[in-house]
Amino acid sequence: MGILVPSQPYTISTVITNPGAVTNLNIQASATKPVVIVRATIMIAQATIPTPAGCRLRLVKKTAAPTVTSIAASTFVNGNPSDPDASLTAGHTASAEGTDGDFIEKGWRSDVGFEWQATPEEYIVISAGTSNGFGLKSNVAPPAGNYEFTLVVHEIG
Repeated sequence: MGILVPSQPYTISTVITNPGAVTNLNIQASATKPVVIVRATIMIAQATIPTPAGCRLRLVKKTAAPTVTSIAASTFVNGNPSDPDASLTAGHTASAEGTDGDFIEKGWRSDVGFEWQATPEEYIVISAGTSNGFGLKSNVAPPAGNYEFTLVVHEIG
């Protein structure tokens, strides 16, 4: 299944210093537009490599929004500059988790980073509705360091 309906691609990214065992990057669909998750990455965002360690991450659907620090839609990288800002919202570093739904759990190494590049059959669709979201959630805090958390999404409609 490819994305064949009209959609706008957006890249949402934030650098977090010493990310905790929380939802580190979260998006919430708007009330009227579903969102498709096509890529998720965590990359080292500093000159030196953090202490090597095995880490666990959840790609998690949220059924109630976490409380996060907002990321302005105007800072999302827009796949087509003539498209409007996204209707979805995003934030980082949850201070309250909201409610987790279905998830995929993955391992990654702090000194290498993480990449999940979905095939069309693996795309995760987040239904329209303000309580429907998706997050990159660390099960255990990664070692101290600066990490760039990124989601590539398509907002449909």
